[in-house]
Amino acid sequence: MKPLGLIILAAFLLQGCGNNGKPKNEVAENVVKKVKVERAFHTGKKIGIGGEISPQWKKSESLCAHVSTDELIKLASKHEDKIERLIAFHALLMKNPHEAVNVAIAEIEDTTLVSTLDGCKGTGGEYAADIRICMIQYNREQYKVSIDDSLRMDSAVLFSANASKFIYTYRLYDRLPAKPEYENRLRQLYDQDPKALIPLARYHREEDKQEIIRLLSQTENRNLISRGLDAVTVWPSATFKQQVRQICQKILDKEDTDFCSRSALSALIAYNELWCYNLIDKTLLKAKQRDKHYFDYCWSFHEAYEDNPQPLFKPLIKKYPLE
Repeated sequence: MKPLGLIILAAFLLQGCGNNGKPKNEVAENVVKKVKVERAFHTGKKIGIGGEISPQWKKSESLCAHVSTDELIKLASKHEDKIERLIAFHALLMKNPHEAVNVAIAEIEDTTLVSTLDGCKGTGGEYAADIRICMIQYNREQYKVSIDDSLRMDSAVLFSANASKFIYTYRLYDRLPAKPEYENRLRQLYDQDPKALIPLARYHREEDKQEIIRLLSQTENRNLISRGLDAVTVWPSATFKQQVRQICQKILDKEDTDFCSRSALSALIAYNELWCYNLIDKTLLKAKQRDKHYFDYCWSFHEAYEDNPQPLFKPLIKKYPLE
């Protein structure tokens, strides 16, 4: 239905015509809700409480089966409707992942805001470019995206003018290698995006060491402490050890399971020493005995271990299974 048609329909309902006896405002609200759901892009195959297959997903599969690659490229980049562009892009990714990457790179600066729906969970809006990037990189094996194309996509994200705005950039920071050609760009990004300190820490520069020390000293600011611990996770220098030990002890003793706890557990695993093992063991045991935040701590520990599976901590994985 065209936008003009929706406006006319809404006006008609507000006048009380054809409302089957329902209050005028209730009918109007139902129309608006329906329009909002229809204007969201479905990022998963199933939607709704019942888990029905998304009609958008079915449309992508149909386009993939019956429309040529050239036509899909046109639809994915030139269709006037932003949702239809993404549906066509999904079809293109199924049919020809290499060309889908080409489109995503060509449209890397597309900051059109799009509401998304994943199952029953909706969002306030994501950038169209970011949606395309995540479709490619989070499903690389499923859609048989080559390693070369995936690396091209990462490079395009890193050097995009909107890199600091993309959700995917944070995932990229976690695995970006310390290559010389990336360092200057990361220093530029750090002025806009504090999380860029994580990949910068891999270069082991003195200036970054001082910045990490500064962050770890901000004892009253949990955001800065967490950021410092995240940097320590990729650079567990002896310089930070005593400071980190005191901070982690304080955080975990508080029995507070906010994001700082996950950062603390990751930093302890990165140091990979017996005192780290003992502190994690003590924290999990106390939480289990008191039946307070045990699942949250256990979940955070298992996630941190999965990211950095140091053999020293494997006995704790068995001792405190994720139930």
